[in-house]
Formats: sequence, structure tokens, C-alpha cells
Amino acid sequence: MNDMKTVYHVEGKLCKDFVGQISYTVCLDQSYDELDIEFSFKPQHFSPEDITGEMKDYLKEYCAREYGLVAASEEELEHAIYHDMKTEIHTLATLNDEFMGCIHRQLTTRHMHFTSDEATEGCIPQSSIEGVLKVTILAFSVLLDNTEYSLTVRVR
Repeated sequence: MNDMKTVYHVEGKLCKDFVGQISYTVCLDQSYDELDIEFSFKPQHFSPEDITGEMKDYLKEYCAREYGLVAASEEELEHAIYHDMKTEIHTLATLNDEFMGCIHRQLTTRHMHFTSDEATEGCIPQSSIEGVLKVTILAFSVLLDNTEYSLTVRVR
């Protein structure tokens, strides 16, 4: 993918608890044989520096109140905080208002790659790569303020 041409790049930051969609529209200036949409974000999980005693108490109370969940031990609580709780953001793409694919994987960097013969799992090969590309970032859960993301569109 190093020899592909970047036609669009954007970076941004999401705030804690953001749930919603952000769409980016890219007009492809000609017909291409190959398209790669790269999306990445960080961080996905809490780090020890993020969890104060106050935050841990809040998370315990929240899980008990909202889900009826109570950790059996301090170890179980820490596993839930550092491994089970996560920022979850997915990507969806359309070309000329036609669905191309949607990636629902727990990866902090993912690619949606298209040619006329092949496409990333969850995507549809594209016989024609031209026109208006729309990439939508679907945020289901954002754990921390200033969660960084980037979107890059490359073609060949």
C-alpha cells in the first residue's frame, strides 16, 4: 500500500461518552483500480493512570445500578475495567450511495480494501471505483476525552 496515492486524510479527537456518527465525503477525481480506507483510533482501553479511586468507585456503582453487576473480587473488577470496557468505533463506506462495506472488528487500526476481484471481509468488491465516496465513523462507546482518530483514503 506504500505506492498508493493518498487522496484524503483527516484527524480528530472525540470526547468521553460520545455516541454518534461522523461522515466524510470524498470526490474521487477519476476511476481507480484499487481503494484502501484506513481508520485508526487510540486509546481503546483504560490505562492504570486513568483509574483513580474515585473513578473505580463510580464504575462499580454504575455497573451495579445500570446492569445489576457486582464484581466478586478486586481482581475481577480490575479485569473488567482494563480488558472488558473499551472504546468501540466502527467504519462504514458507500460509493455513489451504494453500500460497500462495514467493519465491526475490535481493532484500533483497520483497513477496508477494495479491488474489482477482492475486498476485505465485510466488504464488497467494486467493479468501478469512481465518484463520491462516503466514509462514516460509527462511535458506540468512547471511554476517554481526547480519544484520537485518523482516517486516510488511498487509491491506485
